[in-house]
This record gives sequence, structure tokens and C-alpha cells, in this order.
Amino acid sequence: MSFNYVGIDELPEKLDCPNIRILLLFESNPSVKIPESFFESMEKLQVLDLSGLSFTSLPLSMEFLANLTSLCLDQCHLEDVTTLGKLKGLQSLSFEGSTIARLPKEMGELIELRFLDLGRCSMLQVIELGVLESLVNLEELYMQNSFDQWEAADKIPQSNASLAELKNLKKLSTLHIDISNPTNLSNDLPFGKLNMHKIQIRCIEHWRGITKNPELPEGLHKESKNSNENAPTGIVTTTTFDARSVHEEGDIPESRASSIEDVIKAITDDKVCVVGVYGPGGVGKSKLMEEVERRVKEERLFDVIAIINVSRNPNLKRIQGEIAYQLGLKLVNEETACERADLLCKTLEKYYEKKILIILDNLWTKLELKEVGIPCGYDNKVRGCKLLLTSRYRNVLYIEMSSDREFQLNVLKHGDARILFERIVGNKVNDPEFKSLVDRVVQNCGGLPLLIVSVAKRLKHGNLPEWRVASTNEDGPSVKSIVELSYSGLVDERIKSLFLVCALVSGRPNIRDTLVYCMGLGLYKKFSRTIEDARDRLIMDLCCLRDSSLLLGSDLGWLNMHDLFIDVAISMRDKFIDTEWNALVGRKDFGFKEWSKNELKECTAMAFNNVGIDELLEKLDCPNMMILLLFESNPSVKILESFFESMEKLQVLDLTGLSFTSLPSSMEFLENLTSLCLDYCHLEDVTPLGKLKRLQFLSFIDSTIARLPKEMGELIELRFLDLGRCSMLQVIEPGVLESLVNLEELYMQNSFDQWEAADKTPRSNASLAELKNLKKLRTLHIDISNPTNLSNDLPFGKLNMHKIQIRRIEHWRGITKNLEL
Repeated sequence: MSFNYVGIDELPEKLDCPNIRILLLFESNPSVKIPESFFESMEKLQVLDLSGLSFTSLPLSMEFLANLTSLCLDQCHLEDVTTLGKLKGLQSLSFEGSTIARLPKEMGELIELRFLDLGRCSMLQVIELGVLESLVNLEELYMQNSFDQWEAADKIPQSNASLAELKNLKKLSTLHIDISNPTNLSNDLPFGKLNMHKIQIRCIEHWRGITKNPELPEGLHKESKNSNENAPTGIVTTTTFDARSVHEEGDIPESRASSIEDVIKAITDDKVCVVGVYGPGGVGKSKLMEEVERRVKEERLFDVIAIINVSRNPNLKRIQGEIAYQLGLKLVNEETACERADLLCKTLEKYYEKKILIILDNLWTKLELKEVGIPCGYDNKVRGCKLLLTSRYRNVLYIEMSSDREFQLNVLKHGDARILFERIVGNKVNDPEFKSLVDRVVQNCGGLPLLIVSVAKRLKHGNLPEWRVASTNEDGPSVKSIVELSYSGLVDERIKSLFLVCALVSGRPNIRDTLVYCMGLGLYKKFSRTIEDARDRLIMDLCCLRDSSLLLGSDLGWLNMHDLFIDVAISMRDKFIDTEWNALVGRKDFGFKEWSKNELKECTAMAFNNVGIDELLEKLDCPNMMILLLFESNPSVKILESFFESMEKLQVLDLTGLSFTSLPSSMEFLENLTSLCLDYCHLEDVTPLGKLKRLQFLSFIDSTIARLPKEMGELIELRFLDLGRCSMLQVIEPGVLESLVNLEELYMQNSFDQWEAADKTPRSNASLAELKNLKKLRTLHIDISNPTNLSNDLPFGKLNMHKIQIRRIEHWRGITKNLEL
């Protein structure tokens, strides 16, 4: 019997089906309840899937299911699962994406269990001691993006599972787990016996980067343009990098405590749905939100909290992806923003019994909640959850977003400003040489925490002349002067140029894209022996920008730049690589037509970050432009044939989200193009790319490309190729891959898998044997539909990182559901 999201309103008290063997009941309506006696007459039932339902406790009649072998409770609202301990015959059990918070000791009685999936159970905080080590027949264990509270095996008393328990699982062959503290990673774990494993050390994995349009900002190599598919299959070996978790200096001053208490009191008031905080740029609104989020989580005032930086140019897909990620959901990548909004809305409504807080930071104008997927009324008033908003403008809060309460965040009074300054500078404020200057320096910062923190960090190691300048500046240290001082203090021209590139991407740099851009611009030429070497140096440089307060954030995967800093960086006129930085950034209703011919001719960098372009110029006359970033999700925007004719110096081009029947013929003029991104593009014929002989970095993530033609084999300088999530890619012509002799990194996960045997004659598609010719290959992510094609001669021994997904393995788990979140 099967029900596939058909909209069930209620179920019978008892389903009298004594001969039923398999029952699939997929539903997303939380009001559908399973009566206690529902399963009493299903003694032959072997397979049960209740995906999407809601349970306070599981029906008692489940204990009658003596023959039950496979049980799926994916995407379910679950509280108490103790009853499952009575299902002694269970061999396969899945909770993927459910709200389970505790795995009780009774689960250890399921000693026949061979398969357990706890993937994306983001609320799972407790696995009682001894449960895992009791599952002695377990062969596959999936816990990615889930429980990570492993305790040390020698901790006394021990209240949670330890990694050492896994040593007892002698039959374990597949393991996907998260670890928050790598010191708990035991050398005695059975990795040698595993066919497939993936260890995510959460505090350091984000070095791979976050995307422009994150789906799930956790992905292996492109976290938001590219999200890691949650398929519990494949061979995954990860290497980790040491990226420190930094506690930001300049915590919210004590005087902000009353503001925090006011906000928390308001958002926990049952009569209040929307709370807003407003104040000038740099006053500390985002920092206040971080503190509120910390307190709310610490005191468990809400079941689910999501915080999103909306920014000046809101990107719906990114916002949707970040909400989904923080709610522990998965949005299917192929869907439009509208379809994703509908899916997200239905999911949020499903959890109406949960207390959900969504923090939307940095609103510049009205955000249509319906378009995002947040349940709301006709007046844009949120329903079913709480909203906490920040903006520079009060009218955005109470007029556009229908806020119930607004709080103004003012600049700091002198006493509190001085405390914040002293907290960063330290004992130097008591040095007689500097002591008399402290008050004047603080006063010149105008009570803005952004300036206070930036100045204090600079003066912490500053000499007396620097202190005197900071104290005697009659106009006070403006944002512009602070940025320029920090910028001029950077020791390397390369890092200065990196700062400018970060500003070009709306101040949200992710490591993957930033690497592609900077390598294309030649910024890391000195460190480009391998891409890995360049990536390491980039990470060091981003840390340097963060330590200089030019970038904010403690996690390398979530760095950002303050809006005020972005404006200063874009307006700078300084050396940029071998030329001058002349950047043009499009805004909504402001772009090509508003710029003069002279401005376009002098432009060296240009960006449009999802600002809603309707049309492009027939020809963009920018002979000095080195980097062009054009992110747009409007399929009606077309690039005309002659568009690129006057961009002979262009080195980096990103055309994310556009639609092409064939690529513009003028692309053949881009003789210096080194990096090209065509992510999320509708693509048909990519043959012209074979003429771009200098290309080293090429990305098609999530595009509709169906064929990689033989002409692509002419790109022999290519070092990086990303075909991740190109689900329509069916043909890679023979010989293309083996021709790319300089390739170092190849990403093809959730993409092409039609590999042919090397000895097939004639052969019409690529074979895995071609990869043997890629002597420089160090990173490989591929899918294989037929494991018999997996050659023993492949260069796995040379790889630093590899991921092999054998898709056939996945199907034993049972029936694929129609809705994946």
C-alpha cells in the first residue's frame, strides 16, 4: 500500500490488513495523526515508511509488528522513540532529516540492525552511553550533519556516546560522522576495514568555501554554489586543514545588555510576532543579533533558530538555502526560487508546533516573505514563527515588514565606548605615554563600535605618533579613514588586491570562488605550483584580512565585509595587480546606462550581484577590464554576439545564472581569459569554449550542459574543472578528459556517470581509464553507475582528496520519495 503526498486528512482507527507486507505513507501534513491501534492487524508487515509525519510518541500498536525489518521515519517530527526498542527484527532504520533529539538506551536492543541513518538530524544532541556499541551487526552508519557531541572515552562520568564505541562494530563497512572536537578522534577507530567513510570535522571543514548562491553551505568544495548532496553512498576520504575558531575581540559592551534583554523579552512575548532593531551603519546591530542568537540557544528559548544576512541586494536562492541549512532541511537544487519558496513554506508550516525564530539581519528595503518561503499574510506579516529584523531604516521595519515592536540602537556613550576600546587595547591604556590620549581617541570614534574596534585593533600595537594622529584628527576617524589605514597597513600588495576582490562579491567571499578569481587574475602566481598551495596561501591571506578587521567573522566559511567597508573599497583608486583599481558595481536601477563611456573605458573590475538586470548593452566597451562578475537569475537576459569584442584584457569571467542557446561568438576575443564560471546556467552548445586556449579554471556547477564536445579537449592548460550537479550531462566525448593533462582538480559528483569500458569498440563516451593520463590530478569527485567499470589502475594513490559515489549502492535502501528536504 502506498500514499505519495496525496493530501491525507485523517487515518482510520485501525487498518485491518493482515496480509500487508509493505506500507509507504509519505505526508507533509502535521495534523495527520496515527491512532494508537492503527497497526494492530498488520502482523506480516515487513517494510514501513512514515516519512513527513508528526509524533509526540510512536503508536503503541507498533509493538505488534514482529516481522518488521525496514523502518523509515525520515523528515518526521519525533519526540520519544523508546518504543522502537521492541522491534527486535529491525535491520534497516532511517531517521534522515527528522527532529529526533535523543537516542535512548532502548535503541541498543536492536542488535539485528545492519543499517542506521541519522543524517541531517540537526537536533540530535544525545546518544545514550552504550547504544552504538550494542549494535554489533551494524554495517552502515550515516550521521552527517547530525550528532557531533562525542565525549572522550575516559571521561567520568560519561553521559553521551564516545567514538571508541565504534570499535565494537566489527562488521561496519560504511561510516559518515561529524566531529566537533578533533581531539576525540581515536586512532583505534576501524577506518582500515571501511569501504566508505566520511569524517567531517565541523570546526575546520569550511575551508573549502561557501558559494554565491548557497543551497546547503556545507558542501565539499563549493558550499553554496555547490552543496554536498546528502546521499549516504560512495567512497569518501577527506583531508582536513587547521583553521582556528576565533573568538572575536570587541564583544558587545555591557551597556548593550539592556537592549539585549528588551529584544529577548519582545521575541518571547506571545503577543509579538515581529521585532525590529534599527540604527546607523556600524552601530553594532549585527553584533547584537549574534549575542541574541547565542543567548536564545543557550537558554533554549526556541526550538529552531536561523540567522541570515539579507544584504543590500537580496538573493532569494541564497536566503532560502541558508534558512534551509540552518533548519536542517534540504532544498532540491533543480527547483526555481518560486518552487523552493513553496517547499520551504510548507515545511515551516509543518513544524507549527515548534518554536521557530528567524533572524533577518541587514534589511535595506522590503523583503517579500512569500517569495522567500516564510509563511505570511497578505500584508507581509509573518505567520507561525517569530521574526527578528535589523535595518538602518525604521520605516523598513514597521511599514514594509509590519513589525510589532522596534528598538533603536544608539551610539555608545563615552564610558561604554572607552570600556570597549580598553578591552581590545589591553594594558597599553595604562601606559603613561598613551594614557592621556585614550579619551580623545575614543571620543573621535563617535560611539560607533565598528570604528572603535577597528581603531583599537590598529593602536594595540601602534606607536606614539599613530596614537597622536588618532587623537588629534579634528574630524574624527571616519569609516573611510579607518579602512584606508587598515588597508595601507597590509604588508603585501597581493593581500590588498584580495581585499578589493572581496568587496567586488558584495563582501561575502567564499574560498572556492575567491580562489578561482584570484588565480585567474594571477594574484597567486608565486604560490601556484599546485592549486592546493595557492588555496593554503589564500586562507592565510583571508585570515590576515580578518585580523586587520577588514573582514568580519570567526569561521572562514562565513566571512563577510561590512557594507560601509564595501563602499569604501569600491570607491578606492589604488594599484591593483599591474594596473589601477577602477571598479564599477551595478545596483538596482543603476548600471550600464548610468556610466559614462570614459568610466567604462577606465574600468578594470565590474560586478552585478543579482540586482535585476533587464538587458545588456550590445557591446561593452571596456578595453581595460580584468574581471567581470555577472550574477543573474533572469533567463530573459541575453548576451549579444558582440558583447565581449572590446574586453581583450579580461582574465576572469563569471556569468552565473544566465541562459544560452549558444555562447556568444565574441568570446573568442577573450584570449587572456584564465577563469570562467558558467554555474547555474542554461547551456546547450559549449563548443566555442575550445578556442579559449589559456583557460585554467572552468566551472559548470548545476548547469544544464548535456554534452562535453571533443573541442573541450583542446583546453590543455586547464587545471580545475567543476561539473558538479550537472545532472543532464550524458555525454563526454572519448578523449576529452585524457587530453586535459594539466588537470589537478576534477569535480563531477551528482553529475555524469555513463562511463564506458575502456575496451568497448566503438566507444561513444568517456572511460574511467582516461583518468590514468592525468598525472597531475590530486582531487577527484566522480559518480559511477556500474562498479565493474572501476579500474584498478586509476590514480587513487596520488590523490589528496577523492570521492567516489557508486550510485547503484544507494537503491537497497528502498523507495525514493517524491520530496527531498
